[in-house]
Amino acid sequence: MAKEKTVLQHILAENMFETGEMSKMCVRAEGRPYRLTDGGYALPGERVDFATYFNGLSVEKWTSYTYADTFSLELELKGNLEIELTGISMDPEDEYKTKKTSYGRFAYDLPERTKISLSYPADMNCRIAAFEIHQEAPSVFYGGCYCAEVETENCIQPEIAMVTTTFKKEKYVRRNSDLLKETLFSDPVLSSHFHWKLIDNGQTLKAEDLDNPFVSIYPNRNVGGSGGFSRGMIETLKDPVDYTHVLLMDDDVLFWPECFYRLYHLLRMCREGCRDHVISGAMLEIAQRNIQHEDVGMFRLSGEHGPVKPRYDLNLLESVTANEALITPDPHQYSGWWFCCLPSAMVREDNLPLPFFIRGDDVEYSIRNHAKFITMNGICIWHEGFGTKFSGSMEFYQVHRNDLILEAMHDHIKDVKVIERIRDLFWQQIYKFDYKGASLLLDAVEDYLKGPDFIRTLDGEKCMKDKKQEDNVTVPVTPQVRKLVRYDRFYDWQPLPRLKKLIYDYSCNGQKYPVPGAAGKAGVIPYGWGYYQNKMYLTDVNYAVDPVNDTYVAFKKDLGKYRALTARYNELFGRYQAENPKLTEAYKAAEKEMESLDFWTEYLK
Repeated sequence: MAKEKTVLQHILAENMFETGEMSKMCVRAEGRPYRLTDGGYALPGERVDFATYFNGLSVEKWTSYTYADTFSLELELKGNLEIELTGISMDPEDEYKTKKTSYGRFAYDLPERTKISLSYPADMNCRIAAFEIHQEAPSVFYGGCYCAEVETENCIQPEIAMVTTTFKKEKYVRRNSDLLKETLFSDPVLSSHFHWKLIDNGQTLKAEDLDNPFVSIYPNRNVGGSGGFSRGMIETLKDPVDYTHVLLMDDDVLFWPECFYRLYHLLRMCREGCRDHVISGAMLEIAQRNIQHEDVGMFRLSGEHGPVKPRYDLNLLESVTANEALITPDPHQYSGWWFCCLPSAMVREDNLPLPFFIRGDDVEYSIRNHAKFITMNGICIWHEGFGTKFSGSMEFYQVHRNDLILEAMHDHIKDVKVIERIRDLFWQQIYKFDYKGASLLLDAVEDYLKGPDFIRTLDGEKCMKDKKQEDNVTVPVTPQVRKLVRYDRFYDWQPLPRLKKLIYDYSCNGQKYPVPGAAGKAGVIPYGWGYYQNKMYLTDVNYAVDPVNDTYVAFKKDLGKYRALTARYNELFGRYQAENPKLTEAYKAAEKEMESLDFWTEYLK
């Protein structure tokens, strides 16, 4: 079989200048590199380490998921220096520390700009392959890459349809279109294998605004993310190009173009047994760009959604190395559609998303398809973190309505306690006096009980506008409220003492029965998620403060609202117990229709 040497990833030299929150995501050194007039970068300090999130090679994953072998490093340098080839793993004796293996140290005296090539040993046993440059005086770095050999007969030719749903976010779309035009779409090899399909739910984009021949714009009515991505899948299926993959990507993300290069070669060399896997790009936080929010998510048995991995700080070598652990498959896992590359075998006319409008469509699609995932350091985007924009209409109503439908349709996640989570959240909001939040949770149950005809014919845009009108509205923190906030102890949680807990629960925080001497108190609690009994014990008002946005809402005790909501709760949950077995069968019976091309063709009119 013929073998070829292929560049797997480039060393991101131009990004070595990052400081502050991203200071160690490209290089670790004493001081920062600086650019020279000849296009090189003077490297500071005695030791410059490239075992980082963007500039280490995910060698265990390249070996596990692809046909790549015989790894090597190619660099272009000038100066008197030594290069040490390294391998990074987690220390088997301490799971929180890394272990470095040296694969040799090689001395060079390069008076002129010179290309060198070094090979890693065939029996490497590490997660990340990397290198260090040791020097007495600053050497000059011009660029480099990691390479591998691969038998060409084992490779495929990736053809990638990029699909983005957008709604009146021209600034982001133009910025990303211009960046891709200068990089990915100017690459003589890659450009012909990517095409960006922009689904314009706002119908405000024009082709001439982008001036990019690799972008197609499809005006679409506002049918949310699920409707936009469904339209993109349909247009991909109609396209005469025989696409191998569909890359779903949000419109308001930031990225480094190198991630598309790495994605392309990962797909090109992917082992036959892994070609049905989903490539799940990581979401890093825009507010703290070194923090990974999620690369693969989990629909937990408690009914919560959250990342499989901890919130890693990617400046830390321990986090970068731990992040490269192979994903253990689980039927509850999913990939967020901020950067999610699907194999074309999954994108079919009988396997389109459900009409959820927004939230949960990506969760359901992964779970429905029993998706298995590949992640890799450096294949990522930056996106605004979900913790900075809590919305009850989204988190309480939209998420839980869709979760109930998801659970009804898929027997293999029946162990997820969706209705129990809704119960718990309802009572948490009642105890907070957040009656609007409690009502939105009941709306989720009530609309689920309407059966599949409700979701099948739903005007998602109108529904979201209506629910937003029912949501809490935060206002800027006033001086009076600010005086009550202890920011140094804002998120402190303490259990109530036993007697107080009995009074708190028995009286429903003073709503079911009056408690003598408890009037007039005010509490301060975090807005959004979290349940702080100690901060709202027998209060009359709770100021829910959002410290990120410096806003708040006042939750005032109202016995009339308490009685009306608890009566509605008892009625709806009684109906749920009686009607859910038949509803489950009805949702299952309607599933295939709502995932079909015929359904979506009519729905998108």
